[in-house]
Amino acid sequence: LQPTPVRVRTGLQSFRAALALQLSNPKSIVFFVAFLPQFLDPARPFWPQMAVFEATFVTLAFANAFGYALLAARARRLAESPRAIRLFNRAGGTALIAAGAAAVTVRAA
Repeated sequence: LQPTPVRVRTGLQSFRAALALQLSNPKSIVFFVAFLPQFLDPARPFWPQMAVFEATFVTLAFANAFGYALLAARARRLAESPRAIRLFNRAGGTALIAAGAAAVTVRAA
């Protein structure tokens, strides 16, 4: 099995793809429409408040994504280890055998 060639993206291409994904993500839209208005002060200007909310959201989202990236980098090294691969295969096989045994013992109602 040949590895699939990796398509290298520039930073701008990655940014555009991520922006398009988030702008079309209904969860993000629902979050901003349903959650944020309760924190808006109607007596203050709208756009400065939104700028603070957005900057806070982007900062926290970046920290979250960066944490996942660090975790993935460590997991990649672990996943390349023959010992870890053997352990994962054995654990997965054991789980499948246990699920099969549990399925055999369950009676239909």
